[in-house]
Amino acid sequence: MKPPNSTDPPDSIANETLAQQVRALPRVVWVIFIGVFIHRFGTFVVPFLTLYLNESGYSVGRIAWVFVIWAIGGIGAMIAGGRLSDLMGRKNTMSLALISGGISMLFLWQADTYPLLLVAVFFSGLTHGMYHPAASSLLADVVPADRRVTAYGVVRWAINLGFACGMAAGGFLAEIGYKWLFIGDFITSVTYGIIAFFLLPHGLRTTAKMSRWAPALRDMLGNRRFVLFFFANLLAVSSFFQWGSSGALLIIDLGYPKSVYGWIMAGNGLLIAFLELPISQLGRKRNPRHVIALGFLLCGVGVSLCGFANGWVMIVVAVLVFTLGEMISMPVSGAYVAELAPEKMRGRYNAAVGLTWNLGHAISPGAGLLLYKSAPNVLWVGMALLGLVSGALMMGRFNEVSEE
Repeated sequence: MKPPNSTDPPDSIANETLAQQVRALPRVVWVIFIGVFIHRFGTFVVPFLTLYLNESGYSVGRIAWVFVIWAIGGIGAMIAGGRLSDLMGRKNTMSLALISGGISMLFLWQADTYPLLLVAVFFSGLTHGMYHPAASSLLADVVPADRRVTAYGVVRWAINLGFACGMAAGGFLAEIGYKWLFIGDFITSVTYGIIAFFLLPHGLRTTAKMSRWAPALRDMLGNRRFVLFFFANLLAVSSFFQWGSSGALLIIDLGYPKSVYGWIMAGNGLLIAFLELPISQLGRKRNPRHVIALGFLLCGVGVSLCGFANGWVMIVVAVLVFTLGEMISMPVSGAYVAELAPEKMRGRYNAAVGLTWNLGHAISPGAGLLLYKSAPNVLWVGMALLGLVSGALMMGRFNEVSEE
């Protein structure tokens, strides 16, 4: 017999309005909200990196390797960040990642040869990536299980509101000079790092022996629902990275300036900022696997619609479908992982999920750019197929067997 899902809210929560649920969230959530907004507003470099490198004279093949090296650094970050967040506390890991990540932006700006560029992007991937497992684990530490979908939704509200404002500003800054993207990213990262250090709690910590990866990996491999989610997420995130690579070049190739790309991507953030929280409440009351599956499918289909684009209107339609999938799946995904992870292994579980993003980052942008130049139809159809397969992994009967 299938046990009740721990993400299903009790009656007292189910009867609360969205405003009541938001007001009931602990102070830590709002500190993270403010810090995330500042940080995401200044996340200028990554979304514009393809355009920056393209205008700097690098070939598509060399740009592809930049993303691979960045992701390799991110893989190292997940290994280190997952353990550090369980060992030395979430706050310390977040602050270390944010401040060192900001410094890495200055190194990246000053990299004037291709070998130095690869070293800089590796360091940037290594430092930035350590933040995410610690932040996700801290939310799970301080927020009761029945309020986690709302908490993750609120934080994503800040992420996407900051992203929307930052992308709009970043498009204009890129027109003035790319150096302002790197400087802005440095300032906002360090600012959030200082806020985190002084205003956030440590969160749960464990011993050096208990924070090792070996016992966590054994636990993950024995957790079928987590394994299936891992591979479904790995496929789904491939669609996310196309907007910063092949999607960006498509918009430029259609004859639009960089500011149009900034505004279209800003629209993604604004939609999420205004609509994701109420949409996440609908998902909170349903089986999380089904909600995530639908979201993953829509993300893949959304990117695939770029194959029909001959102007900005179809690009906007593609972004709308993709954004709907993102709003449906992402808040529920965060709460779902928190449900699956043992309390003392949350950092490493969240790091494993972060690993899917880094593997996707290593493969998807570069592969997408190469396919965009050589066989664009294969790229757009492939995105739809990845969305379909990732949704099927979340919905498949093998998932039902694992819950019996």
